Amino acid sequence: MNLGKLYEKSPKIIQKSEKILLYSMRLSKFIYRKKTSPSQPNEMLNFLIKSTNIRTEGTLRDIQLLYTELLRFIDNVCNKYNLEYCLAYGTLIGAVRHEGFIPWDDDFDIIMMRTDYNKLIEVLPKEINKYDYFKENCALTRLINANDNYFKDFNTIYDEKLGHDKYFSSDPKLGKSTFLQLGWLKPMVKLDIFPFDYVKEDSIDYYTKNYLGHKYYFNKLYHDPDFSFEKEFNERFEKLGLTLDETDFIAEGIDASSADDLGVFEKNIFFPTKTMKFEGYDIKCPNKPDKFIERLYGNDFMNIPENIRIHGYSEYNSTLFNSKEEMDKSFKHVINYLKEINDNYYKYSE
Repeated sequence: MNLGKLYEKSPKIIQKSEKILLYSMRLSKFIYRKKTSPSQPNEMLNFLIKSTNIRTEGTLRDIQLLYTELLRFIDNVCNKYNLEYCLAYGTLIGAVRHEGFIPWDDDFDIIMMRTDYNKLIEVLPKEINKYDYFKENCALTRLINANDNYFKDFNTIYDEKLGHDKYFSSDPKLGKSTFLQLGWLKPMVKLDIFPFDYVKEDSIDYYTKNYLGHKYYFNKLYHDPDFSFEKEFNERFEKLGLTLDETDFIAEGIDASSADDLGVFEKNIFFPTKTMKFEGYDIKCPNKPDKFIERLYGNDFMNIPENIRIHGYSEYNSTLFNSKEEMDKSFKHVINYLKEINDNYYKYSE
């Protein structure tokens, strides 16, 4: 039974019903859990990663180094404007378990609270605009509907000329997303920035029961031609009991990842943030990274799981160039270019 297709065929009045959404999501989660079993450690990978000195090389390593420089730029901008961020999801596991990338990881995730997230949306274009080559070749994306970028003067990661739009649309696990993304067009990577929100204490129960339904419907709506991001977002923000004012509880925003709902966290799991080593740099992480990771991946996260997931960016990048030599040269050029900017950021940022 494909509940997603069944939902899409149902009348609008049913799609907007909070009760139907709530029970549909509960049923979907129940079916998913019945189909899956708890992940077991991968004994071979555990041995190789923990007992040998394996190093990632080749295109995957180039992707990771490019991500690192994009992260450093975000870090520089956030420090300049006193904005908080922290690593999240698999990227955070990498920081805790490997002091850098998970060896096979080709993705990058950070989270920010809504007020700082909105401020970054305002100042990030100004900082990028100081570097012509950066502006011309980067992708700064926040979709306000399925086709339109909030940043009118910037490239989008879903670039049609290079075929990125077809790549992301061809895989339902990738898809197009509403959250802020900073990427590079060629070679292609995209760094994801997810907004989190404060939750009013008396709204925790409603948020817990209804968040996933609101997010699911919100993400479906933004494909409609008359979708109004601001109107729909504000309506659900208020209904879920979210607030810009600081409370003792925080949770994922409805325009964040497409993953399952994470529930409500105590604020002290994230704040005050602390720095950890990531690829040799001091990068911000949650105050209690283990607590955040355990909520998502269980308490066995220091072991290598039986099944690993990659996004396929190494293979995809190979299709953008005429030869591996051309691709390697392009990666090296971009990484060195961004490294120069980051190493001298405060010297030239005024």
